[in-house]
Amino acid sequence: MRVFFLPRLCCQWLLLVMVLLIVGAAPVFSAETKGAVSGQSNFETKCARCHGASGKGNGFQSIALFFMFRTPDLTDSAYMQTRSDEVLFRGIKQGSKAMPAFGLKLSDPEIKDLVVYIRSLTKAPGPVKQVGATH
Repeated sequence: MRVFFLPRLCCQWLLLVMVLLIVGAAPVFSAETKGAVSGQSNFETKCARCHGASGKGNGFQSIALFFMFRTPDLTDSAYMQTRSDEVLFRGIKQGSKAMPAFGLKLSDPEIKDLVVYIRSLTKAPGPVKQVGATH
């Protein structure tokens, strides 16, 4: 009877060790996929409720707050040419009086991807003159 018990016990321990290795490695895999989230998906989950799915500033929360704050139209090339990538990055990271800060929810590379996606909504480059540059 002991002969049959030993292989079964070894198989159970082996199975347990394999499960623990897989579960222990799961956070590593999820961290890699989290870093691969595109700017577009971050925009859809975090920005579209105010800025709208297409970036026109017509999201459902924007409509509710219309009397207090005007959400900018990110597809307006004239407006977007007045905003440098640095200003957009800082606005997303630190927030403003009407916009929440996402610095604790998004990493710097994710915010940079988001800025690239926002620029793609209008195809407008940032301003030629750098922020803080003198005449």
